[in-house]
Amino acid sequence: MDRKELTIVEHLVEFRKRLLAVVICFFLVFCVSLLFADQIYQYVTQSFQQKLIILGPNDILWIYIRLASLMAFTITLPYTVYHIWSFIKPGLKKEEARAIFAYIPASFLCFLVGLAFGFYFVTPALLQVLLGLGEGLFETQLTAQNYLSFVFQTTLPLALIFELPVIIAFLTSIGLIGPELLLTYRRYAYFILLVLAVVLTPADFVSDLAMTVPLILLYEFSIAISKKINEEKNERRNKWESYVISERQD
Repeated sequence: MDRKELTIVEHLVEFRKRLLAVVICFFLVFCVSLLFADQIYQYVTQSFQQKLIILGPNDILWIYIRLASLMAFTITLPYTVYHIWSFIKPGLKKEEARAIFAYIPASFLCFLVGLAFGFYFVTPALLQVLLGLGEGLFETQLTAQNYLSFVFQTTLPLALIFELPVIIAFLTSIGLIGPELLLTYRRYAYFILLVLAVVLTPADFVSDLAMTVPLILLYEFSIAISKKINEEKNERRNKWESYVISERQD
């Protein structure tokens, strides 16, 4: 009993140490990102011919903090995933731990692809549609705060959704899910993705369709990855069973 309690305490201590390391890394990267927040802002708003307005000095601080936070979260993501992997590594087999280690750069890459897809494709398209709805009815003046809020709302959810293949691959590797489960609940997944597309886009059929199609393709790609990983696991298991049987016969 004491040993079990000691083991739980040791896990909690290790979790606290790794969480503290991630928080410190995030804070350090955040401080450095603040120095480049103005350059990041210029890059994000480079498509506008005129400078965006602000309504007060607090907006400047808000913009700098939001941009620095996004940069810090993106840069520290591989470090965070590494600590998650290190924490669960003792409970995995050697082959599983080695395979899951490859998900660290994959998670970072998928997050960047999601951000890029949202910023370069979704955000401009939605902004054009929304501004077109008010053309001739309103005099639209975009503020820096409103525009950046719009960018965050259309890019961050997509960046997180683009982590779906990595999450599916990870859960398949440790045996929690399989391609059969993903195929069984495919229609429900499609419905959830459709709801997400409607929530993330304005009430426009073209925009909803433009968002839904990539999400569905992402889900199908996740199923293909799950099938591939499951086949490799079954192949290794069959080889091991054949080896054990041959050793017993000898």
